[in-house]
Amino acid sequence: MHIYLDILFLENFIINRFLLSLTAKTVKEKVNSIFLSLASIIGSSYLLFILIGKKTYANNIFFKLLVAFCMVFTIFRKKNIIFKLKTTFIFILYSILLAGICIFMQIANGNGLKSNVAIVNFPYKKLLMAIILLYLLLERIVSFIRDRIVLDKLIYKIDIDLKNSKKSINAFLDTGNELVEPVTNLPVIVVEKDIFQKNEIEDYDTVYIPFSVVNGDRGMLKAIKPEMVSIYKKREIEKKEVLIAFSDKKLSSSGDYRALLSRGIIF
Repeated sequence: MHIYLDILFLENFIINRFLLSLTAKTVKEKVNSIFLSLASIIGSSYLLFILIGKKTYANNIFFKLLVAFCMVFTIFRKKNIIFKLKTTFIFILYSILLAGICIFMQIANGNGLKSNVAIVNFPYKKLLMAIILLYLLLERIVSFIRDRIVLDKLIYKIDIDLKNSKKSINAFLDTGNELVEPVTNLPVIVVEKDIFQKNEIEDYDTVYIPFSVVNGDRGMLKAIKPEMVSIYKKREIEKKEVLIAFSDKKLSSSGDYRALLSRGIIF
């Protein structure tokens, strides 16, 4: 029998990714796709190591458990050891379950199993791979739609009235943002600076607002007080007296919004 290592690696990668995704859902943890793929590569590389290197020690139960733990560790690096061990157990359980399904299909097809033989080709493999690929695809689509629904609920259209112009942009409600001007206690909206022309804001007095972020970084934001800001809610337009602080960086990589609302502006 000819075994194409590249195809075997790809198939094993897809199966590993499927099992790891299922494991992450079971423990209710969001995972990084890059580390999920990296863990799948580790598992697939282990299989090739056994086939090419023919190392008998690598095929024992201890080594298999170690590789499974390394795969889980790659994804959940920041979790404690108890969590990793429990998650490894769940991952192994799903792997055994999938292997059992494959063996059942092989026997149901009328093919007996010999000891010390690995199943590489069996009649339902393409169907099983198609189901796994469909699951992974649907998972990404559902996750994208769910994230979009959540994002859309937190995006508001706002109008910024200046002395001689008006800017209409989308703003994201950052519920963890409580930025206010310390003297007047006015709430602050952070807006991408390149929205404004220089002559539109040069006549305004500049205010500097201190800020701090979770990682401990501190700084000062340059801000102005516009004439008025209108916030479009579902059934009303609410006018607010706020400060506009400028950001030199893009606030959304996808361009969905160009401003950040503090919690005090909406609630």
